[in-house]
Amino acid sequence: MPRKLDISLKKQPKQQRAIATVEAIVEAATYILKRHGPAGFTANKVADKAGVNIASYYQYFPNKEALLFHIAQLTWDRQFARLAPILERTDAGHAGKLRDFIREFFLVEAAEADLRQALRLAAVELRDTKEFEALMARGAALTRPFIRDAIRAQAPADLDFQVDFILLMMTSFAERTTDAGSAGAALLRQADLLTDMLVAHFGIA
Repeated sequence: MPRKLDISLKKQPKQQRAIATVEAIVEAATYILKRHGPAGFTANKVADKAGVNIASYYQYFPNKEALLFHIAQLTWDRQFARLAPILERTDAGHAGKLRDFIREFFLVEAAEADLRQALRLAAVELRDTKEFEALMARGAALTRPFIRDAIRAQAPADLDFQVDFILLMMTSFAERTTDAGSAGAALLRQADLLTDMLVAHFGIA
């Protein structure tokens, strides 16, 4: 059951000065998370790093969970902006789009690896909130319809299970390889190996 933890912004920044303040807080928080992890993540340390007073911090973020969720949301927005256009293309078949998608997904995960690891540890309390569940649903809405269409002809039975299996393979393997520090050509090679396996097994064309 979703928790009743308030993780929404107290108010939306509209004036340029307010926008700059929120951006400074987010930049400072991201820096602290990447370099010091959740242990070093406090409102006072973030405000100090951002060069704003603590009152300005609480003017927008009611608690550190709200700031964590805001960072997670911005991170996902960047990822969606890179990934969604691949699946919307009309100039390639399912196999071609899957290959490009998995490659880009691995690159996105590698670029955000430090931040993702920190958020994964720091944002445990967010997982049961309705806002976080909606964020997860947004990710599923991007990929599930494409995967269903790609394998429907070859896997009519237990289709939902097969879709879940593919998504788990993609996300878990991407996290594991990027957490291990894989990058560049080696990372793309692993992405292609995963694609080849899925294409062969499910007969994706």
